[in-house]
Amino acid sequence: MGRIVGRMAAAKMDETVSPRRERMRLLLVEAATRLFAKQGVDATTIDEIVDLAGVAKGTFYNYFVDRPDIAHAVASATRHKMNAAVEELNLGIDDPAERVSRGVRLFLALVAHDPVRARMLARIYEGGVDIASHGNEHLVGDLEAGIEQGRIHVPSVDVALHLVVSLGTAGIRHLLDVGAGEEIKRGEGYAQRLTIVLLQGLGVGPAEIESILKRPFDVSHLGIWK
Repeated sequence: MGRIVGRMAAAKMDETVSPRRERMRLLLVEAATRLFAKQGVDATTIDEIVDLAGVAKGTFYNYFVDRPDIAHAVASATRHKMNAAVEELNLGIDDPAERVSRGVRLFLALVAHDPVRARMLARIYEGGVDIASHGNEHLVGDLEAGIEQGRIHVPSVDVALHLVVSLGTAGIRHLLDVGAGEEIKRGEGYAQRLTIVLLQGLGVGPAEIESILKRPFDVSHLGIWK
């Protein structure tokens, strides 16, 4: 009986420790995000991160190896927020090809809204793209639906995924180098030209591409900017 009670107490302790660890990790990520957004990754020290988070320096190393490690975590968190923003932007949009193109234009708009986070986000794909990696599920779903519905014509889903991510990442890097104006927030200019090439690569016809680009595109109302 005593052993059973002991195991129950240990299990209960694990339940309370796990959420606490998650909250502590989130605290560090949020502090790093604020500092990176204000002064950049390279100019931020671990001491500044733990000071802002209000934790001991040793606590940092319970969760992260070094500054690049937490920078990767910040980029991952940004990507997941962006994925949620894509879903918000695409509410009421049924066409998979349009959904994919709007998502890419939203990622480009991030450069105009927050270039620091855009740069961190671009770094996450430096090692290539795994179709099964966490964070690509919505995009993969749209690509699969587009192929099934005959809206997207590609040899395979993984090839389509790599096309979307690589072209989008290259677009982000280009805008980070040359600057992103207000037209990028509206999906115009370079963002529109990139979208044309993307949709052509996905096998969407010229008339359909023109129709997609004529429809309203406005990201200003999204919650991610607030």
